[in-house]
Amino acid sequence: MRRRCVGLLVALLSGAAVVAGLPAGAAGPSGSAPAADPLPYLPIVNPSPTPKPKPPPPPPPKPKPAPPTAAPADRWALVVGVTNYRGNVKDTRAGAADARLVRDVLLRHGWRSDRIRILTDDQATGRAVADGISWLQKNSSSKTFSFFHYSGHVKQKNGHEFLWPVDNAYIQDTEVSRVLKAVRGTAWTSISGCEAGGFDEGLSSSRHLFTASSHVTEKSYEDTKTGYSVWTGMLFAEGLRDKKADADGDGGVSVNEALQYAGPRAKTYTRNQRPHGPQTPEWRGGNGSLNLAAPRI
Repeated sequence: MRRRCVGLLVALLSGAAVVAGLPAGAAGPSGSAPAADPLPYLPIVNPSPTPKPKPPPPPPPKPKPAPPTAAPADRWALVVGVTNYRGNVKDTRAGAADARLVRDVLLRHGWRSDRIRILTDDQATGRAVADGISWLQKNSSSKTFSFFHYSGHVKQKNGHEFLWPVDNAYIQDTEVSRVLKAVRGTAWTSISGCEAGGFDEGLSSSRHLFTASSHVTEKSYEDTKTGYSVWTGMLFAEGLRDKKADADGDGGVSVNEALQYAGPRAKTYTRNQRPHGPQTPEWRGGNGSLNLAAPRI
């Protein structure tokens, strides 16, 4: 009777195991517990670092202030041109016409007529030209732009060049440079005549532009087609007045653009001249691009 009860108990326990849902064959031959299935691998994710705030963008650079320019009241010009000489001197064809052209270009760029002194033919005596150069110097200041243009004969003697006024009262290159170097502010000296490059006797500098129609060893020529000298016509009429020198297409022409335009053209145009050969315009000094409508000081 006792054995039967024990057997019944074992049978009940075995059934309980099945009811509990253990898988078939879960117990090995030795009766040990089944091995648990391994857990799947889960990578360890580190927490994202707190993003650092982006630095504010740098402020835009401040625009550079525009360079100061000479107002119309602070622009002074002496313009000289001689065609009809006194005495036994061969006349030029373009001296006076050059002077009138230059004056017209200045007026077109906003210069005041009462700040432009023009001397042509009988007006352009040696005394009047010398007084005019001194007038430029006396009216100059740190706020002014001064301009001197000469078209006419040039005399060369003893290693010097001389302006040749209507009355043959020559003015030596060193005297011209001495007075013009004393001009304050900024300036432009423009010489259109034979051997014109010789007038730069220490005159050109960062504040003084010097331009010449030809090298000191060369002649300068006149153009019967235009009535102007070759250099002055190409620089002032074609380049500045007619705006043929507008290289960047902005509708305006700087003096520097006009120089780059007229220089090679003048040399090419006169290449077949005999016996003296072509003229080679020159320019030196200046403080960058020169705009006659707003010249830097």
